[in-house]
Amino acid sequence: MFAQALLGLLAVVELVRADTGPGFPFQVAQSLNVSFGSNNVSPAGELIPRPETADPPSISTPIFTSAGRAVLFMVDSDVPRNGTRVQLLHWLASNVTLSPTDNRTLSVPGTPEAAYRQPSPPVGDTSHAYTFILFPQPEGFSIPSQFQDVLESRVFFNISGFVQAAGLGDALAGNYIRVQNLTGSATTTFPPPRATNATTSGAVPSATGPAQFPGEAVGGFGGGRAFWVGVGAAVVAGVAAVAL
Repeated sequence: MFAQALLGLLAVVELVRADTGPGFPFQVAQSLNVSFGSNNVSPAGELIPRPETADPPSISTPIFTSAGRAVLFMVDSDVPRNGTRVQLLHWLASNVTLSPTDNRTLSVPGTPEAAYRQPSPPVGDTSHAYTFILFPQPEGFSIPSQFQDVLESRVFFNISGFVQAAGLGDALAGNYIRVQNLTGSATTTFPPPRATNATTSGAVPSATGPAQFPGEAVGGFGGGRAFWVGVGAAVVAGVAAVAL
């Protein structure tokens, strides 16, 4: 009985986090369909060979309406920087609509706020989680001023701060992939972020260290592994308390 209860609770935990990366600050009930060529990402978190991610994926969802507009994000949660893992913005596009020829496929504008950038984890690093997440676009949407610099540097992005500042509301759908760099290709470098005292904008203050991300493995989950281990421990403790 104890074992059955534990498995049931762990299954609920797994379900809640199924469609966004481990430790990602937003969970969704609806899966976003993400396809790289003929590969439709399934299950969420599928490990995708890096060469297959050179071009932006096709994205679709059955819950979007023809009258609606949405904001699409792609975020790497596992970028190593100064002994921790931070977020990197890989794609940000507003005014996402349904394709005029398909009532499920999303049409992403050709000039997004942040153009698609191919996953390029440091060579030899653990696989990174790249979350695709869709939010309804409010009237008068614009990029919050405190995030203008992040659109260029991409590093130290904070999607929680962005969503709050832009008033995006609850996420519509999400999915994520994992990518590991095994090709030996040079890792993309980024300019060091400008120093800032902002603590609520979502832009993390500049830290010392090289602009190029070291290929070190520091947990590999951007806090996600510790978070879910903690959840698992809490679940076990809770079940144990009930059993006792």
